[in-house]
Amino acid sequence: MTDLSPISEIQPGFRRVGRGRKPTPDDDSLSERDQLVLELVHFGISLRKAESLVSGFPEDLIRKQLRWLPMRAARRPASLLIASIEHDYDAPAYANDE
Repeated sequence: MTDLSPISEIQPGFRRVGRGRKPTPDDDSLSERDQLVLELVHFGISLRKAESLVSGFPEDLIRKQLRWLPMRAARRPASLLIASIEHDYDAPAYANDE
């Protein structure tokens, strides 16, 4: 039996990621903006609308409204979240920040 060599020695340019697999686009880390867009999409907002909100409103306003969403009894969280961002709703009465 022959000795085994690391694949990086056999095939130059190969970089090991995880369990010996090649890197994929999913391995790239997301920007802060992209993470915020995905958070909005998680609540049911369409990708196009989420990108529009992130482009048109300050990040801190969006994060604040995301933080307050669980304190609002929303039947349709996506609609409430869009309205709260676009109209800068005040904090719920029992919110303990700001």
